[in-house]
Amino acid sequence: MNDWENPEVVGINKLPGHSNTVPFDSVAAALAGDRAASPFYRLLNGRFQFHLFPNPDAVPDDVFTNGFQTEWADINVPGNWTTQGFDKPIYTNVQMPIPNTPPFVPKDDNPTGVYRRTFTVPESWAERQVIIHFGGVESAFYLWVNGTAVGYSQGSRLPAEFDLTPYVQVGENQLTAVVIRWSDGSYLEDQDHWWMAGIYRDVYLYAPPKAHIFDYFARPELEDDLQNGTLQLAAWVQKQGDVDIDGCRVVMQLFDNDNQPLFAPVARTIAYQPNSQTRVLLHQPVASPRLWSSEHPNLYTLVVWLEDKQGQLLEAMRHRVGFRKVEIVGREMLINGRSVLMKGVNRHEHDEVHGKTISEASMLTDIRLLKQFNLNAVRTAHYPNCERWYELCDEYGIYLIDEANIEAHANYNKLCHDPAWTTAFVERGKRMVERDKNHASIIIWSLGNESGYGVNHDALAGWIRGKDPSRPLHYEGAIARQEATV
Repeated sequence: MNDWENPEVVGINKLPGHSNTVPFDSVAAALAGDRAASPFYRLLNGRFQFHLFPNPDAVPDDVFTNGFQTEWADINVPGNWTTQGFDKPIYTNVQMPIPNTPPFVPKDDNPTGVYRRTFTVPESWAERQVIIHFGGVESAFYLWVNGTAVGYSQGSRLPAEFDLTPYVQVGENQLTAVVIRWSDGSYLEDQDHWWMAGIYRDVYLYAPPKAHIFDYFARPELEDDLQNGTLQLAAWVQKQGDVDIDGCRVVMQLFDNDNQPLFAPVARTIAYQPNSQTRVLLHQPVASPRLWSSEHPNLYTLVVWLEDKQGQLLEAMRHRVGFRKVEIVGREMLINGRSVLMKGVNRHEHDEVHGKTISEASMLTDIRLLKQFNLNAVRTAHYPNCERWYELCDEYGIYLIDEANIEAHANYNKLCHDPAWTTAFVERGKRMVERDKNHASIIIWSLGNESGYGVNHDALAGWIRGKDPSRPLHYEGAIARQEATV
């Protein structure tokens, strides 16, 4: 069975989902937040070589080698190939754009785009890991580097990352991505919108040290009287090979909008740890924090860094966080103890020229329109959006329902009961939560849209409740069954 027709294969050699952890080389640089200035970051956006084949079987076996020759076109990344003169966009609602035979997709008519470009690994990265990040690829793809297979991913609306360390060399390297338009994942992406294809979000490299913070979960919590709070932080430190992390320290510090610290650095030392990954917990009381809401989106900058046993900084990272409390009391949703009337919209990511590639200017236009019309909420209908959207909603004050990329409308109430699809359901929701968990603007998690209601939804709901009990769960399909546990 092909990977792209097997719902139990959602990735091969793909890194687990996590928050943005692009490293900086100092606390000051992390506080400034210009990741383009980080010596450990390389944006790969721009012109790629491109060739469109009619289906995956038509792709030559040597397409990943320097010896492969064809009439390459140029294509912009990020950007859908369906908006750049290759193939065509398709609009449907409910009805699938392909024969509805899950998990199978057309054998002959399944456009497959091959992307190729070179990139350079600097000498300064020689003793570091090299990670590649694809922000969004529709709908499935294989990755090769220097002619060697690296991995596979599907799920069009969330990042796919791969550790390239074993595959790259200092100097020039060649990247080849083979993107398949239709996959079994397409049956979970049957939203009321335009079907596109291609690499449509940012592609970049980053280079963490071989002992690094793989992920962190910042929880700014408030006491019952909402007057004081505590910043809780869980950080997962990961090491590669026989790297020694004994005696390393995870450190955190919170800064206001004037870049003034709210408290001295708080640190926790890692004891001997034979495992490749260890969790470190930190907490710090915060007196009288300014609260975050749509009307008053007060944010602080959290900087987290890792030091070796000599106190040398290995990496630093940052995230904007907000103190706010979301709870349901009776039949009311309260934010910071006050009843809030949600006045919002569903928002697709769509641009009339660029398809699913949305500029920051376009996002800001949407936010200004929302504010001008006194709207305060957006449901990311019906999939996770570009990461920059969440940062802007944090900054400007928009309540978000963050929705998993799960809509099986043409197979309503079918795939949600099938255990062969459980992994796909859970993985899509899990990776969304892991990526977005540190955003103040997200007040509700959503399990998806218009898919019926079944055990696969319960499995995902259970995972989310275990990971993040601080936010309510939403799923419109659950009201169809009295025994719903969502």
